[in-house]
Amino acid sequence: MNIYNSIFDYNFLHTKYTKWYFNIINKRIANPYNGYTERHHILPSSIGGAEIDSNLVKLTAKEHYVCHLLLTKMVTGNALYKM
Repeated sequence: MNIYNSIFDYNFLHTKYTKWYFNIINKRIANPYNGYTERHHILPSSIGGAEIDSNLVKLTAKEHYVCHLLLTKMVTGNALYKM
């Protein structure tokens, strides 16, 4: 499943950062990691993401950190403030 093409109708900026973000998400959905992971909201709850399984993915600590950095490059306005 390619989540990038069906992301809950949220208006992320279409940049290389958005593509990198969804590459990480799709990689972990397709290949779950067996070691230590952290739960990540694909669409952050602070901007309307739901607490449902289809909006959650388990990432390594490094991936989780990078995804949150990328999210700051993917939104503007009030959503950026919330990141």
